Amino acid sequence: MLSGVLLIILVALLYWQFAAAVAPLSVADARPFPPLNPPGTGINVLLIGVDERPDHPEEGVRSDTLIVVHLDTIGRRVSLLSIPRDTRVDVRDIGPTKINVAYGRGYTAAEKLYGETTTPAQGGMALAAETVERFLDLPIHYTAQINFDGFARVIDALGGVTIDVPRRIVDDAYPTPDFGTVRIAFEPGPQRMDGARALIYARTRHADSDFGRAERQQQVIRAIIDELRSRGPIGAALLAPALGRALDGAFATTLPLSRPDMLLGMAWIATGIDPSAIGQYRIAPDTAPNFREIGSDILWDPEEVRGVVRTFLATPDVETEEARIQVLNGAGITGLARRVSGELESAGFTVVPAADAPRSDVLRTIVYDVTGKPATARRLAVLLNADIRRGSPDGVNPTVDIVVVLGRDQVK
Repeated sequence: MLSGVLLIILVALLYWQFAAAVAPLSVADARPFPPLNPPGTGINVLLIGVDERPDHPEEGVRSDTLIVVHLDTIGRRVSLLSIPRDTRVDVRDIGPTKINVAYGRGYTAAEKLYGETTTPAQGGMALAAETVERFLDLPIHYTAQINFDGFARVIDALGGVTIDVPRRIVDDAYPTPDFGTVRIAFEPGPQRMDGARALIYARTRHADSDFGRAERQQQVIRAIIDELRSRGPIGAALLAPALGRALDGAFATTLPLSRPDMLLGMAWIATGIDPSAIGQYRIAPDTAPNFREIGSDILWDPEEVRGVVRTFLATPDVETEEARIQVLNGAGITGLARRVSGELESAGFTVVPAADAPRSDVLRTIVYDVTGKPATARRLAVLLNADIRRGSPDGVNPTVDIVVVLGRDQVK
């Protein structure tokens, strides 16, 4: 009896501590009629990475990152959808332009667009949400924004994050705060990153493209979730004061964080989700190939965008994904890939002929989810006791949905 009372008191204290730390981060939604979310449908949150430089106000403020986060509280599922910042859309009062212009317009014209009590941040979030809603034909229930400094401070408050870099990355012209450039490089493999290093990893794009950058940003978000989850509910709650300090002045959201049901719902998802099961989606040439380039803008086919959104919202299922799989021998053991391919085919997977991987010294098996088939990738990872990575293996141009690179851990 006494232990039960003490547990209730402990939970209440932890809730009070967490709520007190995060409640000041909430702001009112400036949109006159933000969409409602019926019970059981999940919520969509627009996450905005803001590029603001107080020392150079003439540069203005713009959104550097746009990611829609779908939270399914019933299925304890999280999905991420990245929108390229060069996407061409209609922005209110401006017309056709890049989608990342919307935040800056709302920021500078907040009072004109939404009323005299609207702050610049509220105006930026509101117009960005309106613009993304029209582009995706998807309700955006809440928005959240964070600047670069806040992003780095959050990771430092966690003590860093672990990132498995899939391939060597070299950017000879990474932008610096003083508008110069510097050469940066990341070697492949798991590594611990502090906030400054993780921010560079999430922002660099000259080594591949804005689409590669979107994958890295989602990878860092997954790493943050993994770090929080590894501490358990109590450990995560005890971090609230440090996270609140890290976010102070750098973060704002229309999520009602003072509402117990909202906090409990988010805690329910956070404590039950497997970071490797987070759905990662993007609007890119491989998911919406019928696009047009207008100068530096990208005009996407509306029907293909709707198809990406449908996939983003759907509950993944191995059978409905109909993934094509290729097994590559990365262990240098003759016949290994053929044997594993046969075993997977017998288990009901669709497998194409096996081949050799570019390397023959791979130690641990990796499942590469090339086209976004998360349910199949997770099933393969469980069967093979393997890690999951998004994208293609280095040195491989696959024509399948999933590539399995076998390591020496598969030798029996």
